[in-house]
Amino acid sequence: MNTKTLLYTGTIIPVIFWLSTIICGFVHGGYNHLSRTISELGAMGTRSEPLMATLTMFGALLSIFFIIGVYRACKQLNISVVPVFTLPAFTVMMGWAAMFHSGNKWHATAGPVFLLLYVGAFLVVVLWRGRKELMLIRLLSLVSLALMLLIFLRFMPGIENNYPGLIQRFVHLGWSVWFTALSIGLIRLVSLQEQKQLFIR
Repeated sequence: MNTKTLLYTGTIIPVIFWLSTIICGFVHGGYNHLSRTISELGAMGTRSEPLMATLTMFGALLSIFFIIGVYRACKQLNISVVPVFTLPAFTVMMGWAAMFHSGNKWHATAGPVFLLLYVGAFLVVVLWRGRKELMLIRLLSLVSLALMLLIFLRFMPGIENNYPGLIQRFVHLGWSVWFTALSIGLIRLVSLQEQKQLFIR
């Protein structure tokens, strides 16, 4: 697969994730997206468990292609590849959740790995500065980081006790924005570079 095809998976992954929460919410039955966590959709013994596990693993596998695409694009555009090395955190997190469902003692073990995505978004803001064409990606990475930092609303008892699902969804919206920004932004830049090379020839 060429680089742009690989990068398109960064847009597909969030779509699969959000559709899976909606569909599995219906399958689960009596599910409230604001007050119940996403892990509950794949909890052991629930009706939505098999479907949620399958879709989550699909997203994890697709992320491998996305990581390769981002790495290739960074190399091609001559920008730092350091942020790319934080992206496997998503693969690990989703793959782990797909294998060890809520209710399993190992389910929460890989949770801290997700913090690497915070680092990755921050590194894009810092390491990709100085080039005007990367400004939008950096800005959206900052928005992504801000959304993921809303996880700290958990320390506000009134919100955590009533809306844990909402807090969790802010975090997932954060990585979704980041993946989409990397996907569309890098595809655009790679296409522009290819057009310039054709023009030169």
